[in-house]
Amino acid sequence: MAEEPEKTWQWVTVDDYEKLAVPTTIKIKKWWKKFVRWVTPEQEHEGEEEQSQVLELSFDTAAETLDDCFSDWLNDDDDSSLRWIIAPPHSGVEEAVQKWAEKHSLAEVSLPDRESLCDPDDSPMPEFSPKSDDNNPWIMPQLAHSFLRQTNGLRWVREFFSQVLSGEAGKGVIVCDSWAWAFLEKVWPVPVNQLWTLQGLDQNALEQLGLARGDGRLRALAALSRGNAGVAAAYSDRYQRGSEKAFDTPALPSEINDATAFVCYALLLHRGMTKTQLVQALPIVSGSQLEIQLQVLKQRALIELEQELWYVTARGYPVVRDLLMSRGFWLDRF
Repeated sequence: MAEEPEKTWQWVTVDDYEKLAVPTTIKIKKWWKKFVRWVTPEQEHEGEEEQSQVLELSFDTAAETLDDCFSDWLNDDDDSSLRWIIAPPHSGVEEAVQKWAEKHSLAEVSLPDRESLCDPDDSPMPEFSPKSDDNNPWIMPQLAHSFLRQTNGLRWVREFFSQVLSGEAGKGVIVCDSWAWAFLEKVWPVPVNQLWTLQGLDQNALEQLGLARGDGRLRALAALSRGNAGVAAAYSDRYQRGSEKAFDTPALPSEINDATAFVCYALLLHRGMTKTQLVQALPIVSGSQLEIQLQVLKQRALIELEQELWYVTARGYPVVRDLLMSRGFWLDRF
């Protein structure tokens, strides 16, 4: 893959984030059919093999761009402020920040055991590295993994907010999934400064990354992915340009009920959960119904199991987001 231009990855404050104009996935499918006949001249198909391999993205350049953005703050020993980074699912934000943090040897804040958060007899407290004279910064790798949306499951994250916003914890970087952040903003409604994310990728940026060719295809891919790099890559069947099914999305189950939506929302809100954690966070869904929902959604390629955690897939994310929006759930801002 050709080297990415410097402007492909841009870190912006959340207030400056520019949303792409996004039709629904149904409109995209209809829109795509209008473009498919002229996206690529017929002769360009000769000699190309049909390929559905997903393009692997590197976030090294995004990490380098973050270094340019945060270097002054990082090197200022007198500045003990915080940097908050919001990471939409599959966007690559978390991966880029992790590369940057490893480069600068930032100490990680230990995450609590989520399954023990609901035990009222256990009082987990955030633990930070001891402060030093040179004010070494720390990083919270994923705030979404520090709570469960349950009566007792928010104790740790409330204490975390109390410590970091009071200045007790010193200088640090907090990474949080965008769905978790939309929820936590209401749990702890204290405005924070320096809230950052990666700008969504438009059709020009997608072209630079090699995700697609042809103006119509690029526009459709940018719209479907909402500028999300990981979602766009999941639909990057780069050589199937003559097929109307190039961006075919996973289908929802034939029967959608409240349990379907609750499970999908919980997985996004917590950025992945074990079955045990789902049971703790969704007491209104019976064990048998939960198992049915997990298996049906998995068969539809809307969710997947990875290292005991259930996640919404990159290909399924646009479909799940549309489902939750149609049922009035509180969405992230991306």
